[in-house]
Amino acid sequence: MPSKKNKTELIIIGFLCICIGLFSFARYMGWLAQDSGLLPMIARTVYGPDVRQEMARLKHAKDISSGIPHITSLCYHEVTPDREDDCMNVKPEDLRRHIREFKEAGYVFIHVGDLQNYAAGLAPLPEKALLITFDDGYADNYNYAYPVLREEQVPGTFFVVSSTIGKENRMTAAQLREMQANGMKIGSHTVTHDSLSNMSAKEVDFELRASRETLESILGEPVFALAYPGGKVNETVLDKAKSRYEMAFVAAVRPETKQTMYTLQRYGVFSWNKHIESIFRNR
Repeated sequence: MPSKKNKTELIIIGFLCICIGLFSFARYMGWLAQDSGLLPMIARTVYGPDVRQEMARLKHAKDISSGIPHITSLCYHEVTPDREDDCMNVKPEDLRRHIREFKEAGYVFIHVGDLQNYAAGLAPLPEKALLITFDDGYADNYNYAYPVLREEQVPGTFFVVSSTIGKENRMTAAQLREMQANGMKIGSHTVTHDSLSNMSAKEVDFELRASRETLESILGEPVFALAYPGGKVNETVLDKAKSRYEMAFVAAVRPETKQTMYTLQRYGVFSWNKHIESIFRNR
């Protein structure tokens, strides 16, 4: 007959087994894929970053959009330690944490040049390919994001509004050239950043052609990638993009929507995304 001590030990062991089982079940169901709290922190420590939701999305994307690069793409804007109340701003330490968590999850970082080579049949992409992009060309991208990328040895792609280069709070031509020389890629975010879907065909063509020409004159290399301002497109915009660029990006992810090389989807990354699991919930 078990002693009182043995009974107590069995109860404790049973209780711990139940807790571990419930914890594992909660993680399996995705209930612990959150940014804050003790249990998500424990789950992240035990299992690593949870990217199962994203891998399932990529599998579905491959099923409905064959022939395009099946990658995880992120869209950052401002990166600065200031402006905590700005939802579009991600702190440099959060950007670094994202990079390290993606590395831990087995991702390989690429830039738009890798997508160009893939589309041309020149090179394959890694199974877990991650494209980090930055929209608008803010000066803090050079001051804060670029140093983090270099220290972590990952490439970034920066979509720049050509008419604002060298203006207040924007990157300069010299900074863009320096970044390009150190492995970063530069793309177009049009001339003015106005919504292309509200423009005439002639106006759209100017925005796409003139921005590319300006950037190429600064960089001395072809500019072949475009990010639509606001992510809004229509048939006119798509037709003009196809005539001027080799690929183009929107700034949202819609898992049920078929993608093409001119509607490549990106997750927006915001101030509340402290860990990568919550990025996958952004739509």
